[in-house]
Amino acid sequence: MAYNIRGASSASNTHLQERRMKAIRIATLAAALCVGMTSVAAAQGAPPQGQGQGEMRRGGGMGGMLLKDITLTDAQKDQVKTIREKYMPQQMELRKASQATGGPPDEPTRAKMMDLQNKQAAEIRAILTADQQATFDKNLAEMKSRMAGRRNGSS
Repeated sequence: MAYNIRGASSASNTHLQERRMKAIRIATLAAALCVGMTSVAAAQGAPPQGQGQGEMRRGGGMGGMLLKDITLTDAQKDQVKTIREKYMPQQMELRKASQATGGPPDEPTRAKMMDLQNKQAAEIRAILTADQQATFDKNLAEMKSRMAGRRNGSS
């Protein structure tokens, strides 16, 4: 049997090197998996660019707040969807235009946005029953109160 300078056999030295290399490979693989999982988790946690902003995050937006505590029939749900789809392109166009400036929308753009929202709300309200309209009106008043509070600096 051959011995190296330190007096250990070359067979045991080779065995130690193999164990070290195996440990290094496992540690490297574990580190790579951690980095990969972190990247996947971060990507899943962030909404796509341009989506999931503000109150539209859960798909309800203004209409979702206005329809709070209102149970719609399937026909009403279809009508609400049609109304929202009708106004969506115009609203998105105004939103893109205001985002292009980098600041809040100017007064004419804000007025157009409010006009579209009011028209949409009126069309949605028109498909509701009298009881549903009462709840809708209450929700609208609450929403306007919250918006006024935000403009005045409180939350």
